[in-house]
Amino acid sequence: MKPQNLIYTFVSYASHYDTPWGHGTAVEGVERTARLAHAHGIPVTWIVNRGSIPVLGEQIRQWHEAYGDDIILQCPFFMEDMGMSKDALKARLEADWNLVKEAFPWATTKIAGRGKIYNEVIEVLEELDFQGMWGYCWEQVWWDGITHKGIPWGSWYVDSHRYKIPHAGKGKVVACEWTARDLHLSYHTGSPVIYSTDPNDVLRAGLCTGEEITYWQMLFDEYLANTDHNEQVFFLQQQEAHEMEFSDRFQVFPASHVEACEGMLDRFFAYVAQCGVTLTTLPKALATYHERNQITAPSYMLTKDKPIRPEVNDYTMTLGGVAAGPWPDTFFFYDNQCQMVFVKGECKPRLVRNYVGQWDMQDEFEEKIPPLFITTYEKTSERIELVYEIGNWKPIPFGLTYWDEELSDYEIESCSSDVELKVIKDELVFLRFNLTGEKRTIRLVLRKKM
Repeated sequence: MKPQNLIYTFVSYASHYDTPWGHGTAVEGVERTARLAHAHGIPVTWIVNRGSIPVLGEQIRQWHEAYGDDIILQCPFFMEDMGMSKDALKARLEADWNLVKEAFPWATTKIAGRGKIYNEVIEVLEELDFQGMWGYCWEQVWWDGITHKGIPWGSWYVDSHRYKIPHAGKGKVVACEWTARDLHLSYHTGSPVIYSTDPNDVLRAGLCTGEEITYWQMLFDEYLANTDHNEQVFFLQQQEAHEMEFSDRFQVFPASHVEACEGMLDRFFAYVAQCGVTLTTLPKALATYHERNQITAPSYMLTKDKPIRPEVNDYTMTLGGVAAGPWPDTFFFYDNQCQMVFVKGECKPRLVRNYVGQWDMQDEFEEKIPPLFITTYEKTSERIELVYEIGNWKPIPFGLTYWDEELSDYEIESCSSDVELKVIKDELVFLRFNLTGEKRTIRLVLRKKM
C-alpha cells in the first residue's frame, strides 16, 4: 500500500439555519466536532454562510492557526432561495465570498457546497473563479431531495453545461462528494445512503455504534488498499455540526444519537490518524488536484464484501429494505469518458455509463453491453493468452477484465495497440479502450515472471 496516496478530509456543516428543525448556529455541535478531530491531529473544513461567519469567525481563525482548519462557503439553493435566477445567485455568492475574505483572509481556494446542483450553479461558480463544488452524492436517488445517480464518485472535473458529467478536459471546478460511500455495498444493494461514512446513517442502520466501528474500519482499509494502483484516493467524510448538538436550538436527533456519533467519530479519527495517510483540508486537497491533473484523474477501485449487515428497522425499510448478499468481488472504474463496473470472473462489464455526448441530466447514461466472445484462452506455467472478440457495435467507451488468482506469477508481454492496461492487486488485468463501430479483436499475452 501507499498510504500517503490516500487523501483524508473531514468536512462539517457549520452554517446558520432558520428551519423547523433548528435555529441559529450550532456552536455547541461545532465545538464538540472540533474537539474530537483536533485531538487526533485532523484539521476540519467548516461549511459556513453569512449567518455563521460572525458567530464562528474568531474561533475558526484560532483553529486555523493551531490546527490548520479551513472553510468553504455554503451555496444558496438555486431554486428555493434564488428563484432559479443566475444573476441573483451570482450576486449572492459574490457578496458572501467577500464576507469570507474579510473574516478569513487566508481562504484563497474558493469552494462552494450544497447538494442540490444544477448546470447554472456550476456556470456561476466558473464565472466567479470558484475551484470546487462539494455536495455530490454517488448513486443517490431522492434522499434529501438529491438525485445524482450516474455521476462518478470521489473528485473529478465537472462540465459546467452538464453538471453530472466529467469535463472532457481540464475543467475549472472540481466536483467532490458529500461523504464517501461504500462502493461495493452501495452498488450491489442499491442503498448508498445506508452504506456511507455519515455517522447518523450508519448508526440508524445498525452498521456502527458508539463503541463499535468495525464496519467503518473495513471500509477505510478498502480505500487504503486501493492506493496501490491510484496516484490519489480521496476519502472525504462529513458530519453536520447541528447533528452533533442536542439543545434548545437543535434537536435533529436525540441526545443518545449525539453521544453515539461522538464515540464513533472519536474512534474513527484515532484509526485514521495512525494509518499514515495524508490528513488535509478540502481546499488544500482541491488546490493540489488542480495542480496535478490536466483532466479528470481515472479511478481504479477493487472492492470486496464485508461481513456486517444493517438491521431491519424503520430506517433501513424506508426505501424498501436492504438486500443481504453476499456479493462477489467487484472492480469499479471511471475516467472522463465513462464509468464501468466488473464482477469477479466476468470479462465484460456489468455496467457501462457513457459520458460522451450526453446532454440529458435526468439520464443515468447507461449503455447496453455488447456480446463478447473469447476465441482463444490458453494458460500454461509459462504464459497466458486470450483473444477477445466483439462484433460491430456503436462507438462507446469500453473495457474488459481478466481475473486470475495466480496473476502474481505473470507479467504483461503484449496487447493490441490502443489498449491501456492496468494490473490491479495481482487479481485482475484491466483493459481500457473505445469501441468504434467496427469489429474488435484484442489479443492479450502474459508471460511467467523471471
